Amino acid sequence: MRKDLADPGFDIAPEGHLGNPFRFIAEVGSTNTEALAWAAQGAPDGATIATDHQNAGRGRWSRSWVSAPGALLQFSLVLRPSLRPDQLGLITTALGVACAEAVEGLTGLTTTIKWPNDVMIGGRKVAGILVESRLVGSVPDVAIAGMGLNVGWSRTEIPPELRERATSLAAEMEGTDRVAPTRGALLREILRSLEPRYRFLPHSAAGLVEAASARSDVLGRDVVVALSDDATVSGRATRLLPAGELEIETPGGPRSVGMGEIRHLR
Repeated sequence: MRKDLADPGFDIAPEGHLGNPFRFIAEVGSTNTEALAWAAQGAPDGATIATDHQNAGRGRWSRSWVSAPGALLQFSLVLRPSLRPDQLGLITTALGVACAEAVEGLTGLTTTIKWPNDVMIGGRKVAGILVESRLVGSVPDVAIAGMGLNVGWSRTEIPPELRERATSLAAEMEGTDRVAPTRGALLREILRSLEPRYRFLPHSAAGLVEAASARSDVLGRDVVVALSDDATVSGRATRLLPAGELEIETPGGPRSVGMGEIRHLR
């Protein structure tokens, strides 16, 4: 069924294949989990599922995702990319750029991207991305690309434990004569921006990495990156590499990091 996130009678009317077919469920555990199950049933490349509320949403490294009915745009895409496993990070890069472009186009707010998966406004996180993939042998069979975008929270509604590091579109537009766009409008614009970048991967990778680099909140700064095995890499973030990896200049020379979390910026 097709339902707008705010108005059940509104069709999101995707311009390309992303967002078609589209499902809206009022409440789910996790849109990524629902999308993976849908993919197992044969959902095609571009199928999209959105919800008003996740009661078991998750971020990277199994962290919980804070949700509030009506306040966030929360959706997941079923993707069947023609990419090698080492190129799957480009999906996170593409979705980050698409979100940043959509937010700027609809609100006029300035966005940056904190590698690898956060969209920021004024140094605070406004959106997060989680891409989970399933391989058949060594070939990606499906990638589920999920996003949570803080839209409707006022400054006082943002959970107290998040206020120092998170924001929302409504909070950033308080005190102006503008209002935050609807979640349906944001989803349409994100999919519109993502469509050509995703469709032509990996051939569009160079332009995508250039666009992400131009918005980077990280490049040129000293960072400490935590890896999944609890090790860390410290140094100056110098550039994004062709598959979306971050290159860090360490005391021992350049180091390429494909997955990790930036814990400190200076």
